[in-house]
Amino acid sequence: MKAAWSGLLLSLQFLTVIPVRRQIEWNGDVARWSVRLFPLIGAIIGAVATVMYYLFSAFSSFSPLFLALFLMWLSVWLAGGLHADGWMDVSDAFFSYRDVKRRQEIMSDSRVGAFAVLSILFLLSFRFLFMFETICSDFDIFLIAVIPVFSRTAMAWLLICGKPAKQTGMAAAFREHADRYDAHAAMTIGSCLLACLCATHFSVFNTIIFLACGTIFAAFAARLFFERQFGGITGDTLGAFVEGMETWLWFIIWLLRSYVTV
Repeated sequence: MKAAWSGLLLSLQFLTVIPVRRQIEWNGDVARWSVRLFPLIGAIIGAVATVMYYLFSAFSSFSPLFLALFLMWLSVWLAGGLHADGWMDVSDAFFSYRDVKRRQEIMSDSRVGAFAVLSILFLLSFRFLFMFETICSDFDIFLIAVIPVFSRTAMAWLLICGKPAKQTGMAAAFREHADRYDAHAAMTIGSCLLACLCATHFSVFNTIIFLACGTIFAAFAARLFFERQFGGITGDTLGAFVEGMETWLWFIIWLLRSYVTV
């Protein structure tokens, strides 16, 4: 239990802006539990976002425009901008049209290029559009909590099951200790969290099934893309995956609300 608790604190420290003042001892057990609990971190982020959205929408007269913009930036801020930074680094590397080795070097460069800025604006603009139109329709706010759970569960799977691009960095440090058992454990925890939500709020069940299918498709597609374009998985590609996944899932929700009755 000590390793599990330390793993949770490590994940909070690494993946969120939630302050963790305790010094976490890095070892194999802690690293494995940290990966297994990625979905729980997603649930915490989702719960905070859902509560904040409820408070702003129920006890004030804020417009859907404001709520969509607030919710979008809240998700970026809660993650400390970590995943947005990964998206920008990967965009700079991909649009350089260089070989794999040079792309890995560009991802490691702290400087921000024009393609990074353009791509993050493109990504967040479309996410804002999907969120705004969804909020304007009759949607269940519990779906706000679902999206981070899916994205962090898939991130854990991608970290373990994807080919590592290099032997250094945070992704490699986690991968050194974790194996497929830990990926399966993360998926089990993520599934249990989603099942609990469905049990208490059955109206989101059909939507969650569609989101699960979209997540599986995106995870396999991302694995093939990253291995082909960057030689495998790095911390930056995992961050880019989370940002891209959340936009993709909001797109699915928007699509379902616009054209399908679920």
